[in-house]
Amino acid sequence: MSRPRNPGARRVGWLADLPVAERMAVRCLRAIGRDATADTQLTADLALTLGPARGHSTKAVLNELMQVAQYYGRRPLCRHADTCECLGADEAVFAALVGYAVNGAQEDATLMASLLVRPDMAQCFAGLATEFGLAMDAMTRTAAPYVPQTHRAQIAVH
Repeated sequence: MSRPRNPGARRVGWLADLPVAERMAVRCLRAIGRDATADTQLTADLALTLGPARGHSTKAVLNELMQVAQYYGRRPLCRHADTCECLGADEAVFAALVGYAVNGAQEDATLMASLLVRPDMAQCFAGLATEFGLAMDAMTRTAAPYVPQTHRAQIAVH
């Protein structure tokens, strides 16, 4: 068995084992910027679930998180496919970062952020993750939490 080139892609668990808000955060992370269809669907789903204004601002924060990760990341951030049920190492770190941030554990969130981005950008990244995580937490209180359109089609088949 060969190891993936980027250790961030390695499976470390299952998406279903994450708390709901963290699972939704990973699903959004997988969808953002993947392709035009996924990006459009993410925008629509966030607006539908959070309302147009908060959905738009949540998408903007996620875009900013991705830009910070791209420019200041320790290496390229690995994301699994939208329909993949396993959890990659980078996704697990991101989920933990969001979880700590939402629960007010800023030092732990900053520590997790430093695994993804340079130390001098970790606090900024953790702050953005807090804002994004609070939106994911709000989504857990809605009747229809975010599931990407492509994943919905797969669920309907099973």
